[in-house]
Formats: sequence, C-alpha cells, structure tokens
Amino acid sequence: MIAHFLFPAGLALLLLAIAFLLLLLNERRYQRSRLIAERHRALGLPTGELVYEDADGRGETLYSTEYSLVGKPDYIVQLSDGRPVPIEIKPNVQNATAPYPNHAVQVAAYCLILEDYFEQPPTHGILRYADCEFTVEYTPALRKKVIRLLKEMASYTDQRPPPLTKQRVAKCRACAFQPICPVGRGK
Repeated sequence: MIAHFLFPAGLALLLLAIAFLLLLLNERRYQRSRLIAERHRALGLPTGELVYEDADGRGETLYSTEYSLVGKPDYIVQLSDGRPVPIEIKPNVQNATAPYPNHAVQVAAYCLILEDYFEQPPTHGILRYADCEFTVEYTPALRKKVIRLLKEMASYTDQRPPPLTKQRVAKCRACAFQPICPVGRGK
C-alpha cells in the first residue's frame, strides 16, 4: 500500500524538479539576451548580432586570403541579412565634418577582409568619432582604391622606399615597412 503511494509522489516530485530546472534555464537565457541587448544599445551598435570585438585589444587578427592584408576592427555586427558591418572607433577625433580619408580607407580595408569571412559581402562600415558617426559606403570604387594602395605598398623596396618625410615613432614601430623605410628605420 505504501509503495503505491510513494511511486506517484516520487514521480510528481521528479516532474516538479524538471519543471523548475526548465524555468531556471529559461530565466538564465532571458537574462543573458537582455544583458547582450543592453550592451548593444550602450555601445550604439546597429541592430544585428555582435560577432566580433576588439575594443579591448584582445580580438583575433583577421586575414584576407587573397590580399596581403590583416586587421582588427573594433566591432563587427552581422545584420539580419547576413552582411557584416565593421565598426571603427576613433575617440580622439572631434569636430569632423566628414570622415578622414585614411580612416575611410581603413574601414574599406576591413570590408575587404570580411569578404573572406562571410557569405554576403559588406555594403558599408561605420566610422565613429568622439562626437559624430559616419557611414562609409563600400563601393566598387573604394574597394579598387584599397587594392591599388595594397599593390603600391607591396612595390616598395630598399631601392624604392615609401614617400614619407616624417611619421610618429609609435606608427613606425608598428609598421611592416619600418626596416626598409628611411623615415622609420632606427625608430
């Protein structure tokens, strides 16, 4: 008689425990998605999934398989249509009325790299300064400009160094051309 009573009670407790576990897992999933959405809004990122982050300098280096090009954008958001959007943040630039040309080329270079990582190529990137934001359209002309600059940079040698007259020491130290550049050599 006791065995007939214990089996249904045990089964009921088991079902209650499973229901509680499912509720707990669902709550955790909800809290995680809410935190991600809040962070997304706080960063001012476009709507989509944040798939890459290097704002802290710990992101993986991204490579182009076709071009001699590597990079680490601050963020990459994948839009609902599958297209990536690289986001570069320049917090020290203020009062800009248009994107600086070198920054626009940098964003376009990230777009070129991302062609290797996503099924859909990027159509634009975002350049954020301290007090404003610009959309850099990744046009065929801008893509060609990046490729032309890459070819030009690859053509420099000891006999034909890059045409620089001066540069910041920190940039020279980080540059791949530093050993052959008359401006960067020895910095």
